[in-house]
Amino acid sequence: MGFKQRVPFGRTGLMVSRIGVASGYGAPAAAFEKAFHEYGVNFLWASPMRRGQLMQAIRNLAPRYRDDLCIVLSLPGFAGFFLKGYVERSLRKLELEQVDGVVVQGLDKPPNRKLAARMRQLTESGLARFVGVSSHDRPYLGAVARGEVEVPADFFQLRYNAVHTGAERDIFPFLQQENRPGILSFTATCWGKLLKSKLLPAGEHPLTPADCYRFVLSHPDVDVCLTGPSSVAHVDDNLEALAAGPLDEEEMARVRRIGRYIYEKNGTPPLLAR
Repeated sequence: MGFKQRVPFGRTGLMVSRIGVASGYGAPAAAFEKAFHEYGVNFLWASPMRRGQLMQAIRNLAPRYRDDLCIVLSLPGFAGFFLKGYVERSLRKLELEQVDGVVVQGLDKPPNRKLAARMRQLTESGLARFVGVSSHDRPYLGAVARGEVEVPADFFQLRYNAVHTGAERDIFPFLQQENRPGILSFTATCWGKLLKSKLLPAGEHPLTPADCYRFVLSHPDVDVCLTGPSSVAHVDDNLEALAAGPLDEEEMARVRRIGRYIYEKNGTPPLLAR
């Protein structure tokens, strides 16, 4: 079975494609529209802080297909007092009354009382259906998953790839299968490291983008994996993973072997370490 089926995005109940497309990497609106029409990709991650034409693609698609789209805005945690204003301005640009989700970036610790209240205000006011958090601090997200830390979040955005597999230890085991948060992963290619021959063991061929996305999506706790296309052709390269389906045992062993080698031999900045 491939990855083309829609799955529930955790407790939100939103039915989403296994791969989502993200703004900010140079792709034209036509690339995002192709992802939707030809590959069924309905998870659209837009950041008003990044340049790109995803917002134009949303304006093109939403009048006819709004009920089939999952539109998520990404906003910085430092927005604070201006969080609601950011969302309102983005909605005007998108020509929408509501987005399906807002993910607050960079929350490596619990939001203070005021920020938590402003996050809840987004859903209470009807500007967003759900709110999520993005963090590089996996033990922190694990504590949220275990219920030890209270955060007004319906989904998590987290780093997970063959080089950085720490979520398998720090987060995934603590997700409650009933009422669990949606899981949105990013940087499946480890910022391109998994695609570079010079970083790999001698005689080993680099992974393809599809290999990287298949690795991430083979984990049952990941609902959606983000990809950032830079062109229409890039959409085809990345979304091959949807048709290919999960890695088999041999493929999985190879991808993990390569990821472990890169982690151990090429070094990782402290912020990005497991």
